[in-house]
This record gives sequence, C-alpha cells and structure tokens, in this order.
Amino acid sequence: MENIIGTIIGALGFVLAAFVAVRQVQAEKMQAKELEWQKQELEIQKQEKARSDRLMFLADRIFDTTIPRELRLPFYEEYISMKGNGTAVRFWLLESEREKKAQQSV
Repeated sequence: MENIIGTIIGALGFVLAAFVAVRQVQAEKMQAKELEWQKQELEIQKQEKARSDRLMFLADRIFDTTIPRELRLPFYEEYISMKGNGTAVRFWLLESEREKKAQQSV
C-alpha cells in the first residue's frame, strides 16, 4: 500500500513539475514577444524623432531670411517632400507673395 501511495505521489509530483515547466516556457515566450514589441516600438519612436528633428532643421532654414531665398529652396522642397506643413509652408508662400508685390510696385 505504501508503494502505491508513493507511486501516486511521485506521479502527481511529476505531472505538477511538467505543468510548471510548460507554464515557465509559456511565460518566457510571452516575455520574449513583449521585449520584441518594445524593441520595435523604440525603433519607431527613434525614426519619428529623427523625422521630427529633420523637419525642425528644415523649417529653421526656411525661416532664416539671412539666407537668400533661392538657397533656401532645396530646404523647402525637402520639407514638402517629407509631408511637412504648417507655419513654414505658410511663411514660404507669404514671403513669395510679398516679393511678387514688391516687384510689381517697382
């Protein structure tokens, strides 16, 4: 009788150990997926920051009236090609209108 009880307890212990091992593997897989997701998220944020920084740089050049307009044109074109919009574009267009009016009045 003691042998049967010992065998049953041993079998239950083995089943429990197998269950715990399976759960541990599942937990490690989930953690690996989570880490991969975080890595991808950080890469996306890095790319967004680089794009934002570049747009800021281009906008700064567009607004810099100490640089002749024709030399600022490549910055404006790149800004537009990166889907930049907003104040820099409005500034560029208003500046163009002002120059046209100035040339017409001369």
